[in-house]
Amino acid sequence: MTEIQLTNIQFAQLQIDNLVAKDKPYIETWSAGDVGSFNAILNAVDYDNEFTYNMRGWSRQRVKNGTGGIITVDESNADQLYHLFTCYLSKLPSGVVKSLEEVP
Repeated sequence: MTEIQLTNIQFAQLQIDNLVAKDKPYIETWSAGDVGSFNAILNAVDYDNEFTYNMRGWSRQRVKNGTGGIITVDESNADQLYHLFTCYLSKLPSGVVKSLEEVP
Protein backbone atom coordinates (compact mmCIF):
# COMPACT_ATOMS: atom_id res chain seq x y z
CA MET A 1 0.00 0.00 0.00
CA THR A 2 1.39 3.42 -0.93
CA GLU A 3 1.98 6.27 1.50
CA ILE A 4 -0.80 8.28 -0.18
CA GLN A 5 -3.27 5.42 0.30
CA LEU A 6 -2.29 5.20 3.97
CA THR A 7 -2.73 8.95 4.31
CA ASN A 8 -6.23 8.71 2.82
CA ILE A 9 -7.16 5.95 5.28
CA GLN A 10 -5.81 7.92 8.23
CA PHE A 11 -7.66 11.04 7.04
CA ALA A 12 -10.94 9.12 6.74
CA GLN A 13 -10.53 7.59 10.19
CA LEU A 14 -9.73 10.99 11.73
CA GLN A 15 -12.82 12.51 10.16
CA ILE A 16 -15.01 9.70 11.49
CA ASP A 17 -13.52 10.19 14.94
CA ASN A 18 -14.26 13.93 14.73
CA LEU A 19 -17.81 13.33 13.52
CA VAL A 20 -18.48 11.08 16.49
CA ALA A 21 -16.66 13.08 19.17
CA LYS A 22 -17.26 16.74 18.37
CA ASP A 23 -20.39 18.74 19.02
CA LYS A 24 -21.97 20.10 15.87
CA PRO A 25 -21.60 22.54 14.32
CA TYR A 26 -17.82 22.67 14.10
CA ILE A 27 -15.35 23.83 11.51
CA GLU A 28 -12.81 21.58 9.77
CA THR A 29 -9.80 23.35 8.30
CA TRP A 30 -8.10 21.10 5.77
CA SER A 31 -4.67 21.55 4.23
CA ALA A 32 -4.13 21.04 0.50
CA GLY A 33 -3.08 17.46 1.28
CA ASP A 34 -6.24 16.85 3.30
CA VAL A 35 -8.37 18.14 0.43
CA GLY A 36 -6.44 15.81 -1.88
CA SER A 37 -7.27 12.89 0.40
CA PHE A 38 -10.91 13.95 0.54
CA ASN A 39 -11.03 14.16 -3.26
CA ALA A 40 -9.46 10.71 -3.60
CA ILE A 41 -11.99 9.29 -1.13
CA LEU A 42 -14.89 10.87 -3.02
CA ASN A 43 -13.63 9.34 -6.25
CA ALA A 44 -13.02 5.91 -4.69
CA VAL A 45 -16.50 5.29 -3.33
CA ASP A 46 -19.59 4.29 -5.22
CA TYR A 47 -21.79 6.76 -3.40
CA ASP A 48 -23.43 9.30 -5.68
CA ASN A 49 -25.94 11.93 -4.72
CA GLU A 50 -26.23 15.71 -4.85
CA PHE A 51 -23.94 16.09 -1.83
CA THR A 52 -21.08 14.05 -3.30
CA TYR A 53 -21.55 15.70 -6.69
CA ASN A 54 -21.17 19.15 -5.13
CA MET A 55 -18.26 18.07 -2.93
CA ARG A 56 -16.43 16.56 -5.91
CA GLY A 57 -16.60 19.94 -7.66
CA TRP A 58 -15.50 21.76 -4.51
CA SER A 59 -12.55 19.45 -3.82
CA ARG A 60 -11.49 19.10 -7.47
CA GLN A 61 -11.15 22.89 -7.78
CA ARG A 62 -9.03 23.10 -4.62
CA VAL A 63 -6.81 20.21 -5.75
CA LYS A 64 -6.33 21.97 -9.08
CA ASN A 65 -5.42 25.23 -7.29
CA GLY A 66 -3.34 23.47 -4.63
CA THR A 67 -5.26 25.06 -1.77
CA GLY A 68 -6.83 23.82 1.41
CA GLY A 69 -10.41 24.30 2.42
CA ILE A 70 -12.75 25.01 5.27
CA ILE A 71 -15.87 22.95 5.90
CA THR A 72 -18.55 23.62 8.46
CA VAL A 73 -19.82 20.28 9.72
CA ASP A 74 -23.39 20.50 10.94
CA GLU A 75 -26.58 18.47 11.00
CA SER A 76 -27.14 19.07 7.27
CA ASN A 77 -23.96 17.28 6.17
CA ALA A 78 -22.66 15.19 9.10
CA ASP A 79 -24.54 12.03 8.13
CA GLN A 80 -23.46 12.35 4.50
CA LEU A 81 -19.81 12.77 5.51
CA TYR A 82 -19.99 9.87 7.96
CA HIS A 83 -21.48 7.60 5.30
CA LEU A 84 -18.86 8.67 2.76
CA PHE A 85 -15.93 7.91 5.06
CA THR A 86 -17.35 4.63 6.35
CA CYS A 87 -18.09 3.47 2.79
CA TYR A 88 -14.48 4.21 1.87
CA LEU A 89 -13.07 2.31 4.84
CA SER A 90 -15.45 -0.62 4.40
CA LYS A 91 -14.06 -1.25 0.90
CA LEU A 92 -10.59 -1.91 2.34
CA PRO A 93 -9.36 -5.29 3.55
CA SER A 94 -10.27 -5.51 7.25
CA GLY A 95 -6.66 -5.97 8.35
CA VAL A 96 -5.57 -2.65 6.86
CA VAL A 97 -7.70 -0.42 9.08
CA LYS A 98 -7.04 -2.61 12.12
CA SER A 99 -3.25 -2.42 11.62
CA LEU A 100 -3.39 1.37 11.32
CA GLU A 101 -4.93 1.60 14.79
CA GLU A 102 -1.74 0.06 16.16
CA VAL A 103 0.57 2.60 14.49
CA PRO A 104 1.38 5.58 16.76
